[in-house]
Amino acid sequence: MEVGTMSDKKQVLGVGAGDLQSAVSRESARIMREAKGDRLKASKIILARLQEMGFITDAEVPVLGRICEEGFAASSGKKEASAAYHEVRKAYDKLLLDPGASPVALAFASASAGSYVAVDDSEGGGSTGVVYKKSGGNWQETLAGAGAAIGGILGGPAGAGLGTIIGGVTGKIVDECL
Repeated sequence: MEVGTMSDKKQVLGVGAGDLQSAVSRESARIMREAKGDRLKASKIILARLQEMGFITDAEVPVLGRICEEGFAASSGKKEASAAYHEVRKAYDKLLLDPGASPVALAFASASAGSYVAVDDSEGGGSTGVVYKKSGGNWQETLAGAGAAIGGILGGPAGAGLGTIIGGVTGKIVDECL
């Protein structure tokens, strides 16, 4: 199976890290202006862009949108992290079982599910609970989506899948450090 066209490969090979940083910064700022600073709205703008680009399907948009809503509800304290995690995991499992699921939707849902962390409750008899590791900003999902869009522009569907993973990992690092 061929991944991307020759022009896609040339474009990716001709782009430096500094170029990507500048493009990501400008695009992120544009999306945040469009969303008027609302990061959940920004996530949905990114999902719409990924749909427009053909990297996620029409059916995946509401599923991924709901995953974003769960994450933001958990990180803001509006929903118990454990309950949000189970909803995200259920949606992700459904995508995993769908033979037509896009790589970008799978990577995005995986990044979202990975933002929840199981911890042992040392005071509660050693039981395991789910705690959402939050910075208050929930960067993991936002950067997974932005990574998909930029990776897709540079490298087609394969670049979008890889960009989603890289963006999700980067967002996890940011969430852990803030």
